[in-house]
Amino acid sequence: MKTKFYTFAAALFLSATTAFACNDSCRIKIEDEQGFHFWEGLDIGVNGYLHDNAIEVPAGYDFLTLDYARSHSFAWNIGQHNFHIYKNYVNLVTGMGLEWNSYAFKQNISLATNTDMVTPIYESTDFTKNKLRTAWLNVPLMVEFNTSTDEDRDVHFAMGVIGGYNIFRNRMIQEYEVNGDKQKTKTKDDYNVNPFRYELTARVGYGNFSFFGNYGMSEFFKPGHGPKVNPFTLGMTIGF
Repeated sequence: MKTKFYTFAAALFLSATTAFACNDSCRIKIEDEQGFHFWEGLDIGVNGYLHDNAIEVPAGYDFLTLDYARSHSFAWNIGQHNFHIYKNYVNLVTGMGLEWNSYAFKQNISLATNTDMVTPIYESTDFTKNKLRTAWLNVPLMVEFNTSTDEDRDVHFAMGVIGGYNIFRNRMIQEYEVNGDKQKTKTKDDYNVNPFRYELTARVGYGNFSFFGNYGMSEFFKPGHGPKVNPFTLGMTIGF
């Protein structure tokens, strides 16, 4: 599994960075000075999934209804590389990041493990926390536009795609009380989550702060193994 992950990570990153390598006739100029780094930083947001562009889950899957007040996304974007099209005013941007998503369920359910379909187990326990947690290695590819040569005073806008790989086994994290004592369980499984994803992304901001929205073009669950829902994330980035 580790060999598969490292091979995938290396191939994904190299393909993103070499796709824009150019010869003498190419207009894209790769400079030693990378300039602005608005991808790098911490992403904090709310995540969920959509069915037919609505928050409601498909019929028969009410057990997947989310508590959005507790469904959070956190990402650490740890590297960025810019390919300058026109100085720092127009860039092609790639890099790498790690993202963690928590999907908090409203109902007292567990998701069955080792099954080919997303299957609920209805529990009598009243959970104080009931989340499905996923983790992703992300590689973006975006076109970025800037209005200034001063990074601290620049209004920036970027749009593109983010490819992701589900790098760890997913977890159901549940907390509850038994006779006043707090209990916590973590159950690992893939839960039929699609191991690969690609998202459309748009980002706009000023200086070191940005707002972003991601929409998954790939389904959240493996096709044919669960409801057809697409993930989304809305939030803000605090730059390094």
